[in-house]
Amino acid sequence: MTQRPPRNKTPILIIGGGASGLAAACVLSQNNQPFVLLEKGKKLGRKLLATGNGRCNLMNLGPAVYFGDSGFARAVLEACGNENVTRFFEGLGLTMFEEEEGRVYPNTRQATSVLDCLLSRIHHNIGARLITDCAVRGLVKTAHGFVVDSTQGQFEAEKVIVAVGGPAAPKLGGDEGLMPALNALGHPAVPFFPALTPLETDTAPIKGLSGLRVPAYLSLLVENDVISRSAGEVFYADYGLSGLCAMQLAREAREQLDKGKRVEIEIDVRPLLGLQEVLMHRLPPGAYDPEEAHREVLTLLKTRQENLPKELLYTGLLPGKMIEKVERLPLPKAAQWLSGLRLLVTGTKGFDQAQVAAGGLDCVFFHPKSMASTKVPGLYACGEALNVDGDTGGFNLLFAWASGILAGRASAHM
Repeated sequence: MTQRPPRNKTPILIIGGGASGLAAACVLSQNNQPFVLLEKGKKLGRKLLATGNGRCNLMNLGPAVYFGDSGFARAVLEACGNENVTRFFEGLGLTMFEEEEGRVYPNTRQATSVLDCLLSRIHHNIGARLITDCAVRGLVKTAHGFVVDSTQGQFEAEKVIVAVGGPAAPKLGGDEGLMPALNALGHPAVPFFPALTPLETDTAPIKGLSGLRVPAYLSLLVENDVISRSAGEVFYADYGLSGLCAMQLAREAREQLDKGKRVEIEIDVRPLLGLQEVLMHRLPPGAYDPEEAHREVLTLLKTRQENLPKELLYTGLLPGKMIEKVERLPLPKAAQWLSGLRLLVTGTKGFDQAQVAAGGLDCVFFHPKSMASTKVPGLYACGEALNVDGDTGGFNLLFAWASGILAGRASAHM
């Protein structure tokens, strides 16, 4: 049976209307390059609108923290780093400001402002076609380019930019549906798994604390050795721990659990007690001495014991739920509970609660300065489709913008 010829032809086709796909589309539009963008959802930029609690943490000006093919990520940012991304957004009219720890947000504190700037520039390109509610089902290489099969028919393109994202946040459109087609083209992928997701733990020691949020330091231990530490807000849940502080450690916890290792999390709430500053970033594994932490808390409790009635020992120092956990303990044990409570990690939450997915296309087969495939001429990939995932604080969006910009430039030979 003879196949009908594709009804749509375009020089460049972008698959995915998230951050990296929109960045590539903007670059093409700035140079009046015709293209078609296919987005499976009904709206563009759905994940983008949810970032930073709706404020959109655009990027991070601090030292880069990436996992997976981290060397590739660094090479991408050498070609298109913070300064380039800043100029890109300034060229779209977006004004920005820097918060603590290098986090950058739009001055409006609204993610919608970022999306508006991107779409406004794209809409000024008369050669741009944005097609939503259009899921891509297949991608085939031909002698003259590619044929893309979708729920709205076939498209023929000379070049294709893959900006499909990953399976995190499926309610916002996350999935890995195009990976089999890319694998068939000769591009292997590292299996996806949830990163930046809550930790499932033994809950007996924290029973009754569900819903409580406190500033804390967390340590991740594997077979009793500390491998990573983080600082920030911890959220106690009926399944374990959430909050960015805990989610930062989920990737390493998952990897070690998959190896059959014993994994524990240690909670130090000295920031809550005023004994340590409140931080919001990763810490070196040797950032502090647990014995010193215990001594600090014990000294504080002894001082309060000397100056306050017994019934006021913890009042004003701890939330009520936490007081119930320590008020009947001897001071040394109470100090240990507050400075080094250990919980056995039993798992991590799935993609539905993950902010980002680890895994994706093996970056060894892509050029970091152009995002072009070394195996399939005319194919480019960017953003979360690649085996790169960053820390919290804007690193994932920074990589998405940078890789999308580079793919847009290279695909049009700019």
